[in-house]
Amino acid sequence: MNLFIDIDGVLLGRSPITSKPALANDAHKFLSFCLTNYSCFWLTTHCKGSADTALDYLRPYADEAFLTLAQKIQPTYFKTFKTEALFGDYCWIDDQPSAYEFQFLEETDALHRWLQINTRQNFDGLNEILKFLKKTHPTAKSLPSKHPY
Repeated sequence: MNLFIDIDGVLLGRSPITSKPALANDAHKFLSFCLTNYSCFWLTTHCKGSADTALDYLRPYADEAFLTLAQKIQPTYFKTFKTEALFGDYCWIDDQPSAYEFQFLEETDALHRWLQINTRQNFDGLNEILKFLKKTHPTAKSLPSKHPY
């Protein structure tokens, strides 16, 4: 299964201590699991064809171990909307799709493929998504219609 991952509001959240941008809690554990069990792709405005721009964006917030993992995520390209890059059997982790992207998911009966997370509001949000991904992998062929959380 393909896993499309956003950066802002997903991997990069807001520290509850400093209120500044920071790598979300357990981002390393999350990314390690995802890369082991899914085909991972960047789906962020910081990567439109080159993963280097995503890595450069994350560099001030991440250690070398995390960046080494992040280098394994494949780039995507989209012109206007992130949904242009979605393909195959997929799951998309994002904090806030645009109104058009949300409409696209509804019209293609794929809303269940979007996993909402906002690590600006819930710095531990990756743990919730990780629990869900662990439940649905490796035997799940498709995602449930409704999220269990």
